[in-house]
Amino acid sequence: MGQVAASLSPTTQLIPAITVPPVSSHTYLHHTTLQSRPKLILIGDSITEQGSSHAQGWVANLAIRYNRRLDVINRGMNGYNSQWGLAALPLILEDILGPSVSIEEDEDGECAKEGDQQSNAECITTKSSSTDTEDIQQEYPQYTFVICFGANDSALSNGAHSRHHIPLQEYTSNLKQMINMIQAWNKSKKIAVALLTPPPCDTEVQKKSRDNNITRLYAEACKQLANEMRISVVDLWSGLQLPIKNSDEKVEESSFKSNQQWKVDYLSDGLHLTALGNFRLYELVIEMLDKSISKEEQDGNSGVGLSVTALPRSFPDHSMIDANNPQQTFTR
Repeated sequence: MGQVAASLSPTTQLIPAITVPPVSSHTYLHHTTLQSRPKLILIGDSITEQGSSHAQGWVANLAIRYNRRLDVINRGMNGYNSQWGLAALPLILEDILGPSVSIEEDEDGECAKEGDQQSNAECITTKSSSTDTEDIQQEYPQYTFVICFGANDSALSNGAHSRHHIPLQEYTSNLKQMINMIQAWNKSKKIAVALLTPPPCDTEVQKKSRDNNITRLYAEACKQLANEMRISVVDLWSGLQLPIKNSDEKVEESSFKSNQQWKVDYLSDGLHLTALGNFRLYELVIEMLDKSISKEEQDGNSGVGLSVTALPRSFPDHSMIDANNPQQTFTR
């Protein structure tokens, strides 16, 4: 996992084109904002890092999909496990969120920071600056963090990559500490956190360092923690053993899994992802991001409310700019 592997290889399924989902012409022109774009921060190992290393990477695909609507930030670090990710996390958070800020409630129950009134992060509503007579009110996180560790943690303790191994209980504890740290870093900001399980591996190819039955335990622990902490989770371990959804080809799910076709289609070296594997991961992440936030039944099956078609584009369309007084167009 420490060595970045080639990610492009022949596949039996065709890779669909990555496009920005269309919206009506009225929405395209008028649903814009002068507010800061929301941020999607992906923290993980080489599965994450390699997502930006070529044009078909899953992180690169996300950047295309959310163009002008959301900033995608890749903080993948090849070879890292959850322990090393936890150690690096304060530096990542300070870089993205600024210094850690403690929020205390005043006498009226309102949140206060350094004498200034601040709205509670749970109640932040983002207002888009529409050129229509009525502004569009929306709620979505300012910052969404997706934690993507486990592929290295689950390396065999007596295998070729044993220095990366983290015991299962410690892995769960590390993830929990990361979630708590992100949520507590600055409560004046609306922040969402999600988990991504480790992917399945090909035990035969990776037999010197990994066993997919062991990896499954780490994936299950990741999902269980997400449910316990009532946050979203992307089940990459299960999802990567199923055919892609956005395809004209009809692939039988049961035969795809039983024939272990996923190993050929999705894995370049028994662990890292092919171009098609990257697309499948992209599909799974999109599924989680698109789901609305469920306050009543928030668990691992809920989403974070970042549907691309609901997000406003940054800045007015060029056709809406006052050519004689452009500064007025950009006044909040």
